[in-house]
Amino acid sequence: MKTSILLSSISLILFLRCSHNVTEDSLNNRSILDSLIKQSNLVEIKEMPVTSVLELSGKISMDENKSARIFPLAGGVVLNVAVELGDYVKKGQLLATIKSPELIDAQRDYKNDEAEVLNQEKNVEAAKSLVKSGLMSEKEFIITQNQLQISKNNLEKSKELLMVYNQGIHPDEFNIFAPLSGYIIEKNISPNSQFQSSQSQALFTVSDLNEIYADANVYESDINKINLNDSVYISTLAYPDITFSGIISKIINVLDPNTKTMRVRTKLMNNVLLKPEMYAQITINYKSGLIMKAVPKSAVVFDNSLSYIVVQQGDSAIAKKIQVQSTGTLYSFFDGDIKPHEKVCTKDALLIYNAINN
Repeated sequence: MKTSILLSSISLILFLRCSHNVTEDSLNNRSILDSLIKQSNLVEIKEMPVTSVLELSGKISMDENKSARIFPLAGGVVLNVAVELGDYVKKGQLLATIKSPELIDAQRDYKNDEAEVLNQEKNVEAAKSLVKSGLMSEKEFIITQNQLQISKNNLEKSKELLMVYNQGIHPDEFNIFAPLSGYIIEKNISPNSQFQSSQSQALFTVSDLNEIYADANVYESDINKINLNDSVYISTLAYPDITFSGIISKIINVLDPNTKTMRVRTKLMNNVLLKPEMYAQITINYKSGLIMKAVPKSAVVFDNSLSYIVVQQGDSAIAKKIQVQSTGTLYSFFDGDIKPHEKVCTKDALLIYNAINN
């Protein structure tokens, strides 16, 4: 009898201790859950156009409207190169000095045109006297005046050509100056090298890299998914932790005959991080035309191949199953028995989900 009473007492004590521990654990879990919910960012469920992701390859290219390719005005020999590839130059800064026999020819042409103008001016003065004396007709006088005007036009062209050459210290030298401020992104010139005025390769290319393009190549099957102002996200090998964003600013409505792709451009404010010819992985968010409920991607929790979101319910939260239909760069679009404007946890959603289910 005493043994039975003793066993009963021990069982009661163990039961009370276990009950106390369970209650204490429940309170601790509840406290942790409340703390996580308070710290989480709560965002309303929205109904919005469904966006899907299109992954494309491309490259960074310069803005042609803020770049200048400098070609030789005359053939010659390079005396001096004042800049190197990658240098920043200001508008009007000296880039190179060239020794050119063609400049001598241009100066000779200018002097000849100048002498021709003086000669034609004398002819006009003489013609005036002949007209007064009746020895020259008005028609012949007009022809003489026209000859003078032609000579003046030729002189002006020769003068402008000499100004374009930017003559140096010596008569057979001319200088090349930067036409705009920017970076030297191409340089095909070195001291003592020779070139012809007819060469097709630029001596320098100067580009303002504060604004730049990201060009993506779109295959024929994806052309119908692309529209102006679609959101674009760019990543590069050089900056794996940085995502550059913009919108499609131009669609080049021509297919490359070799690659069968169409080019789309995104204009970016650059701060000189991105360089022309960099490889770029380009993600485009395109609209499918559907309207669905959406939450930020960080709000979706995956468990046993199913998707859940943590929905606020009073001071607490519950996990609700959803069917994700599409995922964009920022949002997941889903079906489920959930009303718009309910609030979901976007920060530490997985931790809250685990706390709810423990």
